[in-house]
Amino acid sequence: MVYLFGVLGLLLGFVLGLWVINVLLRNVPKKDLQTNKSLWRTYGLLVWIFAGGGCWLGVSLYGYYF
Repeated sequence: MVYLFGVLGLLLGFVLGLWVINVLLRNVPKKDLQTNKSLWRTYGLLVWIFAGGGCWLGVSLYGYYF
C-alpha cells in the first residue's frame, strides 16, 4: 500500500512540476527551448525535484494516516 502512495505522489509531483515549468517558460521562444541545453538541465531537474517531493509527501502521508 505504501508503494501506491509513493507512485501516486511521484506522478502528481511530476504533473505539478510540468505545470510549474510551463508557467515559468511561457515567454521563452521555442528556438531557445530547443537549442539551449542549460534550460533543459535546469528545468528538467526542477521537474524531478517536484516529483521526488511528491513521492516523499505521499509516503509521509501514508505513514501519518496508516
